[in-house]
This record gives sequence, C-alpha cells and structure tokens, in this order.
Amino acid sequence: MKLGNITLLSILGTALLSACSSGSSSNNSTTPPSLQYSQMNYTGSLPAGGTTGLTGIRQVGTTNNVYITGSYVVNGLSNGTLYVGGVTGGGTYYTYNYPSSTGATTSGTNVYSADNGSSGNVLLTGTYTTAESGESHAFGFYYNGPVSSTQQANNWQTLIFPESQVPGNLPVGNTYPHSIMHGIIVGNYLSGTTAGNGFIYNIVTGSYQSVQHPAARYTTIYGIWWNGGESYTIAGGYSATDESGLGVGFVADYNSTTKLLTNWTEYTHNNQPAAITHFEGITTDGAGGYNLAAGSEASGVSYASFVHITRNSSGGFNANATWTDAWYPNSTTTTADTVYQNYLYGVYMESGVSGLNGYAAAIPGGYLGN
Repeated sequence: MKLGNITLLSILGTALLSACSSGSSSNNSTTPPSLQYSQMNYTGSLPAGGTTGLTGIRQVGTTNNVYITGSYVVNGLSNGTLYVGGVTGGGTYYTYNYPSSTGATTSGTNVYSADNGSSGNVLLTGTYTTAESGESHAFGFYYNGPVSSTQQANNWQTLIFPESQVPGNLPVGNTYPHSIMHGIIVGNYLSGTTAGNGFIYNIVTGSYQSVQHPAARYTTIYGIWWNGGESYTIAGGYSATDESGLGVGFVADYNSTTKLLTNWTEYTHNNQPAAITHFEGITTDGAGGYNLAAGSEASGVSYASFVHITRNSSGGFNANATWTDAWYPNSTTTTADTVYQNYLYGVYMESGVSGLNGYAAAIPGGYLGN
C-alpha cells in the first residue's frame, strides 16, 4: 500500500488507487511463531519523530544490498526516501523530493519503486503533489540519476497519462506509477471517464498503454517483474463489474514487443472466493515461480500475506497459491507492501501509539533459489 491512509476496502472496492502503504485495518489473528520480524524505520538526516512508509524493493546490481523505496512524513511533509543496504536494516537513507519550479511548488513526494540504471545510477518512480494543484492531485515521476540526497532538476521527468488516450479526451486527474523494472513502468491513472485504469509506460519509447481487465470495473497494477527478453509478469487487482465491488488479485504476462497481456489469473486470500484481495508487489521465487505481497479482507478481518505462485506445464499460472499471513507482534495494523526473496515488507501501528513503523518479516522456506 502506498502512503495515503486509505483503507483496504476503499482501495479494492472503490479503487482510490493512490493508497497503499499505511492502511488502517485490524486483525484478530495471532502472529505465526515461525516468522522473524525486524523493524525498518527511517534513520536519515531529517528530524526524528516522523512516520515511515515502505513501498518497493530491488536488488542493487549483483550485490547483497537492496534498494528500498518509501516515504518519511515529518512536520506535515511527505519526503520521498531511498534506503540502500542490507535486507533487514543497517544501511543508508537518502531523500528524494521532486524539484519545485515556477508555478509548481512541490508539497510532497512518495517514491514507490527503484531499479538499477547505467553507470551506477538508480532509477526511481513515484508521485508528487504541488501546492498549486492541491494534495488530492498526484503527478507521476521518473528519476534517472545518482544515489545521493542532492539531485539535479534534469534527472527528473513528470509522468502524466495522456488525455488523448482517454475516451472523450477528458483530463487525467491523477497518475500513479507504482513499479519499475527493465525499462517498463506500471501504474494507474484516474480520469473523468474511469475511476481507475492500469497503464504500462515504456521508458525508451515514451509511450503509454492503458490496461483494463475485460471483466473489471477498475484495474490496478502495482508490481512488475522482468522474466528476461520481452517477457514480464505484472500483478495488482481488479474489481467486479457488478455493484458488489468485490476485488481479486491477479497476475498476468506481458510482452513488451507485441504489447499483449496473457495468462490473466485471479487469486483471493487463502484461495477463498469471498475474500477481497489485492497484490502489492512481485518478485521471483528463484525457481520459475513468484512471491507476492498481498492485502486482503475476509469476514471483516484484514490480512497481510506473503503469497507463492507457481507456473503450470502450459506456461500459465497455477490457480491455487500458498498463503503465509504476517502480523507484526502486538500491532493493531499491519500491511504487506512489497516483497524480495523470502522477505515481506510493510508498515505496522502499535496499540495506543500514533504513527507508522516499517518492518521486514523473514518467511522460512519462502525463497526456493537458496
């Protein structure tokens, strides 16, 4: 979940697609005793006492370090952040705030995803807001530059889904790029004709592609994994076409040359059809399958989950997934926002304590590449 304090139901039921990383949900289940948790809070140069959000993760080249993207809200300002270091902490935090310009004063930044660039650069994507447009209007961005808290304005590019591709050429209200990998950015946009469509953006060609599942009212894309060559796998969720608003998580394959999406496969929490589910991130399991971060609700109970999906003999996805629920000890809120190898990342809130904290949970046996 991206920072925005919108509940899971509103994300999946009404497709208010800005949110993820700091939901407000509750869970009555007990914490699985086999999971090992580490707190992952911001420790950079900004003032202490703020709120940490974790949104995305990528391996740094071929090293043992990772990039973890997120936000740090302090003194009423959302600052984009990039962590570089080990998978459970001890690394360095950098601040990335979209540069202001004439008539566009940046009022907040969220960094949602990172990838490796050339010559040691990092590639980032996320959103920013301006004082002139208001906090409810999100602009997307793409950053290509050094790992540093000091950036040049020409390292940044605004991303707005083109209204020329919207039916009726109506203005696009918000653009939310959620994930980046190997030259492709995926996300969502809002317009006057839709409350939420997914999009795929090709960085090299600068072209956008709108994505809507044929059976959906709303479609969201929150994660992408590059399989090699022209093959990618995306993950997110979509809501039913009826008025129930029930949502399901999905994975699908994408070919960057043909621009075709295939092997759409639906998933719900613990493979139960009554659950509302959304996938927040995707990574390889090291053996041809995928691990995903998922947020769900079933019978009024919210769940944060590590999900394992495998491929079948025909090259599609097996319909039944393996679900491992996580809940940070003694927390009233826990989210599942991104995933890497056998680690699940998100935020939690403690009972009687304001503010959110980041965490990493190690899932035993969750990475088959070991």
